[in-house]
Order: sequence, then structure tokens, then C-alpha cells
Amino acid sequence: MESRLERKKLHNIEHVNSMHYEAVGRLCESLRKKYPAMIASLLIKRPDSGADASEIIVVVDDFNSTVLDQTVDDIKVSASELAYSSKLRLKCDAILASSLWESFVSREESVMALVRNTLVVYDNGFFIPLQELLVTGKIRPSKESVKVYFVKAERSIKSSAEHVSKAVLDLYWAVTDSAHAAVMVAGITPPSPKELAETLKRELVARNLIHKRCGDIVDRFYDVAKKVMHKEIFEISGREFDSYFSDADFFIKEMDDFVKTHFKR
Repeated sequence: MESRLERKKLHNIEHVNSMHYEAVGRLCESLRKKYPAMIASLLIKRPDSGADASEIIVVVDDFNSTVLDQTVDDIKVSASELAYSSKLRLKCDAILASSLWESFVSREESVMALVRNTLVVYDNGFFIPLQELLVTGKIRPSKESVKVYFVKAERSIKSSAEHVSKAVLDLYWAVTDSAHAAVMVAGITPPSPKELAETLKRELVARNLIHKRCGDIVDRFYDVAKKVMHKEIFEISGREFDSYFSDADFFIKEMDDFVKTHFKR
């Protein structure tokens, strides 16, 4: 009884839409017809943001054929011309299979990233086994690649902290803009951010038109925004951010109630 073998799903296929994949496949067929038995693999580099790929890599088979440097350049140029004629906005590059293999064995980070993050359009049996071994964890990473990932992790942590600080600045502007709207409804020329809290306390809080917390909230946001913008504060904890968000939410609702009650068309 004949059994059917189920082919494994290609790694990174989800990052390229089907029409784009098929178009690159046609380019590959044309390239293989022009250079028979010389194309080991054709790869699409995985994009960073989910858009169509911006580069294809042609792996030239120099294990089974003698390949001159000029031939590699010719293949690269031909791939670029085919991409242009097919209206595919792609950069094209070509590398020798032996060079890729040597870099893979020595675990060069750039090649490990290439093997890990590319989509195979065509392969003669050279590239997919390397990718499968790497992606499934059967190739031990080098110390350098482990170090690279820790550096990436540290950058991500720093970036997340910067995003929290930026989010607090966004809350500051939300508080400031809503306060300016309220004082304009009260018939007052919007003061500078430095004088905004005092104006609210004098003109609105003292007359019981808004909650007494509002002046203190504006003071608090002005203080933290100044420190963030002057690089006196680099990180804000999640608990602190929750507190700022709660204050901003309360303040904006108070300003909204005041405006709806006192705004005259």
C-alpha cells in the first residue's frame, strides 16, 4: 500500500503573502532556466514589519559545478533584471553555497540570522536541512550568538522603559489640553503650562466648579513632564504609570463634565 508523505510547512511562510511568493517563484524558474543546475536555493529575506520582502538571496551551487566570481555577479545581475521586469521591488544578492556553509559551521551570527529568518522559494536539498536543524534547536548556538540575544534583550528593556516615559508625556499633554479647554470655557485666556495649576486652583477649584484634586494633578504632571523632558527621569515603574493614568483619567472626566455643564453655544 502506497503511503503519502506530508510535507512540512515552510518556515516564515506566514510573513509573505501568497501572490508575492508566487511571483518570486516565477522569477526563480526563469533564473533556473538561464543557469541550469547552478541554483542551489532561492530565498526571501523575512521583512521586519510584515510587509512584502525587500530582498531575495540566490545561493549558487559551487559544490557540484565550478563557479567563477564573474558567474556569481552575472546571476546577481540577472536576478535584478528579472525582478525589475516583473515589477517586483526587490534587491537581489547572490552567494556561494560553500561560503554559506563555512559561515554556518562557524556560526557567524549574520548567516545564522539569514538561515533562521528566510523563506525558501526553491531548494535543491542544501538549504532546508540547515534551516530545519537550526529552527528546531538541533544546532547548538555559539557563545557570540547567545551574547547577541542578551544585548537585544537589554535594548528591548531600555526601549520599553522609554515607551513608558513617553506614555506619561502623552498623559501630561492630555491633562494640559483638557485643562486649557476648561479655562477657555470659563472665559480665561489659557496660561502657560507653568501657571496652569495655579489658574485652575484660583479660578475653578476655589469656586467649587471642579474637584479640589484637579489643581494638584496638574502640578504633578507638570513636575514629572519637566523631569522626563530634561532627562532627570529615565524610567517610570508600572505602578507609577498606573497612578499617573488613574489621575489623568479622573482629571479628563472632571474637565469633560465642567465643559458640558458650562459651555454655551
